[in-house]
Amino acid sequence: MKKKITNTHFTLETRTIIENCLNEGMNISQIANELQRNRSNIGKEIEKHKIITIPSSFNNFNPCLKTTYCPTKNFECYKYCKNIEINLCKKLIPSPHVCNGCSTKKYCRHVKYYYKAIEANDEYRNSWKNDRTGLHYSELELNVLNNDFKNLVLNNKSIYHSLIVINKRGFDFKLFTIYKQIEKGQLEIKPSDLPRHRKQKNDTQKDKTYKNKNIDGHTYEDYEAYKEKNTNDNEIQLDTVEGIKENNAPVLLTIEIVKINFLFMFKINSQTVDEVKLKLEYLKTILGEELVQNIFKIVLTDNGKEFPLVSLMEALPGSNIFYCHPYSSYEKGSIENNHELIRRVIPKGISLKPYSQKDFDLLCSHINSLYRESLGGKCPFDLIYKYINKNILNNLNIKKIDDDKVTLTPHLLGDKNIQNIKKYLDDKEIKEAHISL
Repeated sequence: MKKKITNTHFTLETRTIIENCLNEGMNISQIANELQRNRSNIGKEIEKHKIITIPSSFNNFNPCLKTTYCPTKNFECYKYCKNIEINLCKKLIPSPHVCNGCSTKKYCRHVKYYYKAIEANDEYRNSWKNDRTGLHYSELELNVLNNDFKNLVLNNKSIYHSLIVINKRGFDFKLFTIYKQIEKGQLEIKPSDLPRHRKQKNDTQKDKTYKNKNIDGHTYEDYEAYKEKNTNDNEIQLDTVEGIKENNAPVLLTIEIVKINFLFMFKINSQTVDEVKLKLEYLKTILGEELVQNIFKIVLTDNGKEFPLVSLMEALPGSNIFYCHPYSSYEKGSIENNHELIRRVIPKGISLKPYSQKDFDLLCSHINSLYRESLGGKCPFDLIYKYINKNILNNLNIKKIDDDKVTLTPHLLGDKNIQNIKKYLDDKEIKEAHISL
């Protein structure tokens, strides 16, 4: 079955198809199947743009039900009366509520309703222009926003990144203004096209005291004290991203250079100490001991079983390792923001087994190519070469993506990803996660 089209405006071409289908006597379900649209969208389109045709006043005809007792009745009063009650034909009661396909309309003396494609499109365009009065955009600027800019946002899910790409062409669109115009419906891009906002978890009832007594001197308070005295030290945040909850399920090991938001991600076979240690050793062989010691001055992670202090100290000698409070992922908010970008492509609740390291290298490349407001309009790739040279990144199969090609939707990883999402998530869960399939 073909996927139904959503979040797309009707054009004159599609409206002409609707009119022709109605003329042939097709119902809304049949028209929806013809256009691969939702029935409700077709029904709303017809209802919103149908036009009324009143028969002539020949023989003092009056279509109002009140005509026999109305005290203000006069010739053709129905043309301007605000209290008119139309005597509808019984054929108009069922859907689609228009006379296009009626075989007896030529001789009918009832009030008629028609759907006409040209009139409907003109009404839509006039309404669209009126809604956008006061935008003060030229025709070219409005065309760029409603086409090029919209397509970029649908692909990378970032208003900020998309504006930088568009403004490089010589435009000067403002971030705050664009957000307001989207909220007011003044542009064709809709709020539903944007990624969902992360909900703040209510963790007030959870015990955030450390249970592991072996991390004395490595708590979040110790981290804050160390940072205050060593402001120039490079910081790494370390975490894992889970797929489905099952024994020995693969997970993602994520490592971020905090100052530049640059993310590394590695698929590991299970969420265990040995797997994490093995991958850190692999990274050391690629980066070299000296580079690791420079970048990994501070390591902030959580209390996961895969990150015991002794193991991390063995894998990263010379690093100052600290742990967030339990249930306090916001304390390492920088890497959590990157996790949100991962979830736009691979949502929560699905298995990571179908994906290869090559898939994650591609996703990593796109994430690191996204412009960030926190980096002054640069992307992590613009800043990484101060830390790591291009040859090393090539060895890790991480490459910068052209800014107009950055994609952070499930389609980035192809049909394999789409099918995997559908396997584990139902339609309701996909919709609630604002996933664009």
